[in-house]
Amino acid sequence: MTTFKSGGSVAIAYEVTGHGEPLILIHGINGNLEMFYHNVEELSKHYQVITYDLRGHGRSDRPLNYTMDNHIDDCFRLMQHLKLKRANILGFSLGAYIALGFAIQYPEYVNKLILVGGKGHGEVSSYARLMIKHRHEIKGLTKEQVLDKLHPYIYHNTDIVDDWLLKVKDYATMTSNEEAIASRSMANFDYRDELKFIDKEVLLIVGEHDGLNPPEESEAIEHEVKRSFLLEFQHSGHAPLVEEHARFNDTVIRFLS
Repeated sequence: MTTFKSGGSVAIAYEVTGHGEPLILIHGINGNLEMFYHNVEELSKHYQVITYDLRGHGRSDRPLNYTMDNHIDDCFRLMQHLKLKRANILGFSLGAYIALGFAIQYPEYVNKLILVGGKGHGEVSSYARLMIKHRHEIKGLTKEQVLDKLHPYIYHNTDIVDDWLLKVKDYATMTSNEEAIASRSMANFDYRDELKFIDKEVLLIVGEHDGLNPPEESEAIEHEVKRSFLLEFQHSGHAPLVEEHARFNDTVIRFLS
């Protein structure tokens, strides 16, 4: 585990594994770099894999306020810190929003782009949207009960997901206030007008049973990005990188090679 100061003030924790062409993995909301523990070992046999904790997450600093642009800037500054001229970028969930924004703002630094369970715009977090959709089912429940109730709407292979989330929690946890700050950081972003200008090979991966960012969110991106290709994983919900990790790893390697 290593850290660097993004913008001279916010410490960002990161790890570099393997050798070869750089591949940056960006994790999801309320998570950390351990979200990729099913993937790093296999991917690092082929690439120099870079994982990091987003600001506000994991073992990185946790400011009281930050935005999507801060997330994008952190990725750029990490590349500068590592002296990377170009990299493949893979983003999961919130990480996909960051990766998409990065490709729009810094296209010259991107080789290929992989978006997992992503979307091109959002007024509120996808989880808040899901809570609104199922508000009658979760009315009066505690936070933990809400999580349990919504879990099957988000994931398909819940047994492997439960182990995965425990691994992420063991690495680092967040307070309710930190989770709220993280959620606000991804509200009101909109890349729809810029999607047509992306001139990169883009792979979109989504789980058929994803109720958080359902397949139509990725289909909307594919419709606008001319060099994009969509793969739907039939036995996954929101986390195909975990729920079908062997197929996921093989798909990423094939696309990048």
